[in-house]
Amino acid sequence: MQFKDIVGHGALKQSMIKSINDGRISHAQMFLGAEGSGALPLALAYIQYLFCADKGENDSCGKCSQCHRIGRLSHPDVHFVYPVALSKEKGVEKSSDLFREWTEAFLNDPYFSLADWMDFIGAENKQPTIAVEESKDILHKMSLMAMEGNYKTMIIWMPERMNNQTANKLLKLLEEPPDKTLFILVSESSQMLATILSRTQLTKVLRCAENEIADAIIQQHGLAPEIASAIAKASEGNYRLAQMMVKGEVDAEFNMQRFQAWMRVCLNMDGLKLSEWINEVASIGREKQKQFIGFAIKTIRQSILLGLNYPTGINPIDQDFLNKFSPFISYENGAQIAEELNSAYYAIERNAHTKILFMSVSIKIHNYFPQRKKSA
Repeated sequence: MQFKDIVGHGALKQSMIKSINDGRISHAQMFLGAEGSGALPLALAYIQYLFCADKGENDSCGKCSQCHRIGRLSHPDVHFVYPVALSKEKGVEKSSDLFREWTEAFLNDPYFSLADWMDFIGAENKQPTIAVEESKDILHKMSLMAMEGNYKTMIIWMPERMNNQTANKLLKLLEEPPDKTLFILVSESSQMLATILSRTQLTKVLRCAENEIADAIIQQHGLAPEIASAIAKASEGNYRLAQMMVKGEVDAEFNMQRFQAWMRVCLNMDGLKLSEWINEVASIGREKQKQFIGFAIKTIRQSILLGLNYPTGINPIDQDFLNKFSPFISYENGAQIAEELNSAYYAIERNAHTKILFMSVSIKIHNYFPQRKKSA
């Protein structure tokens, strides 16, 4: 993985390169960036530049044996930890039990999401976790001598998925690291042990700029500039989402249909239709439920801005519904609904009973709506 393969982040890439060339390499780093920002491929490009035998001014050479091994995820001194769905039946207790699948998923699309990963391993309805068995594996791998590179490195993807026992064991390793070790934690959320955050050097990976996404999809897919620009705007800095839009794989249209049905049910509080809607959503799996909740939060925000006559970059297909729906959403009740949705998102992460959760949220949303207006 070379820096040139990653969309945008020009200044950040140069900062990373300079830190390596200046010998300022912190043994524990946190790359914090939202889904689709490119934090994971950036971490691998950083390590590849560190190991490269023929570094250039702006990138690794991409040709030496070090670059080839890291690019294929086969370097003996570069290890990975990532959430898995634990399964005694399948013999899955830790990351390395699914390393072949991890390699295939990453090489297919370095911008893949946690939901993509869970779909890929066929564990959509299970909660992804980094369990305590993982800590033993980390300790073992990082205690070994480096075989080819100067550093033993560990990329931990989604460290917020560590349970407390695993996190505490990792904390001890971060406090007293073996010589020439490098930990890079790649996270979408700072919701983890504060003691781990305090022991890592933070690198914030911002969302990709619209023009950077547009240029990338024009170059890769040959789209017309106006189409690429519209996709880049709708993706809101999420390059993975932009790619899915180009390929026609995005669930945005389906999520909008699901959202419209939910809001109409909440406005009118039709018990039978609400029950049918909840049964449908309960069947799609927790990761897709979280994606839908994220979409709903975004749409509520767009409705608030639309009511304030603020430009929001709404998809033209959704404009008619949102024009009708936005009068029901003020700044006050929109903020309340968004808060309920945020709470629901984290409740799903904590294995809340889906049907009870969505029933409760639906009733609360109904009570936030002005009751004398007609349905959207």
